[in-house]
Amino acid sequence: MPQDTWIIGVDPGTNATGYGIIRKSGARSTCVASGVIRTSPNSSQSQKLWQVYTKLDEIVQLQRPDVMVVESLFHFKNSQSLIKMSQIRGVILLLGETHGLEIYEYAPMEIKKGITGYGAAVKEQMIFMISKVLGLGDLRSADEADALAIALYHSHICRPGLMNT
Repeated sequence: MPQDTWIIGVDPGTNATGYGIIRKSGARSTCVASGVIRTSPNSSQSQKLWQVYTKLDEIVQLQRPDVMVVESLFHFKNSQSLIKMSQIRGVILLLGETHGLEIYEYAPMEIKKGITGYGAAVKEQMIFMISKVLGLGDLRSADEADALAIALYHSHICRPGLMNT
């Protein structure tokens, strides 16, 4: 009997960070928990970093995933947005290391292609596929769907014993 692996996918964002936890048992993946961590629009950047860190820390302590998968950075035209996103990703990666999780990163196009077969898939296609594959009802948040997609993508490509890429 294969050992279950719990995977948390994280879609970083300064105002909304999606998370999705799936359990992989053999070839089957099921959703354990998912949601969105929303920060206050009036908060400073340091307060937003703290809000994401503390909420995600609570989730990781409660669910005890084995693996963390985070969406990697992609092209930003605005340097301030890139800096803020890098800070959020840094906090998330630090949290994963603090909890001793295996950490993997994938580009958005790679995830989209792996889930839908098309690297430029639109949000609606991703939401549809994630809902269908995981047998979920109506997913309303693109951030939550993206986080589940990251975790699901990893669960499908990862082989036991594969080290961080």
